[in-house]
Amino acid sequence: MKKMTKSVAGWTSAMLLLCAVSVLAATETELTHVSWDRAYPITWNLFQQTPPADAGHRAEAAAIHMTIRWHAGYSVSSTDGSTWTGQVTSITVTHTMEPMLSWVVPGKTYASVLSHEQLHFDLSEVYRRKLEYLLLRTTTCTGTTQQEAVDLLNASLHQTADAVLQKLSDMQDLYDLQTSHSENNAEQDRWETLINEWLAAPSTAP
Repeated sequence: MKKMTKSVAGWTSAMLLLCAVSVLAATETELTHVSWDRAYPITWNLFQQTPPADAGHRAEAAAIHMTIRWHAGYSVSSTDGSTWTGQVTSITVTHTMEPMLSWVVPGKTYASVLSHEQLHFDLSEVYRRKLEYLLLRTTTCTGTTQQEAVDLLNASLHQTADAVLQKLSDMQDLYDLQTSHSENNAEQDRWETLINEWLAAPSTAP
C-alpha cells in the first residue's frame, strides 16, 4: 500500500575533488538522511512529511523516499603522450532514506505497511550493492588525449549507473504491483524471500 518516490544523483570526481565532495555528503547525511542498516529497521517516526491532500484516496498508505548517490575517484596517466588511460581508483555508493520526504496516512500505521516499506528500502539496498559491484568493474578507458580518456571513463560509469538505477525503478514498481501495496500476503512473502536472497548475492538480482 504505497508508491515509492526515488531520487538519484551521481558524480564522477577527479581524485583531488573527491575528498571535498565526500565531506559535504557526510555532513548532509548526518543532518537529513538515514542510512540503510539491517540492524536498525525503519520505524514510523521516520515518516515525517505531511501526506498529500489526496493521500486518503490513494491505493498506498505510505511513501518512502530514498536516494542513491555514487562517487568515483580516478586517475589519468600516459607512458608516451599519445595514449592516455583513465583508471577508477575508488567507488563509493551510498543509500539513504529521506524522512522529511517520506509520509504515512494518519491511522494507517499498520505493521504490515511498515514491513512493506522496509522491503522497498531493502530492495534499493540490493541495487546499491549491485551498482557498487558493477562500477568497480569499470576500471579503465583509453583515449588519444587526457580529456578523451576522462570523457570515455565518465560516460562508461554513467551508462552503467543509469542502467542499474532504471532497473531498480522498474523492480520497485513491479514489487508494488504484485504485492498490491502490501495487501497480497502471499506475494509479500515471496518478495521478502527474493529480496533477502538478493541481499546475500546482489549480482543475482535481475
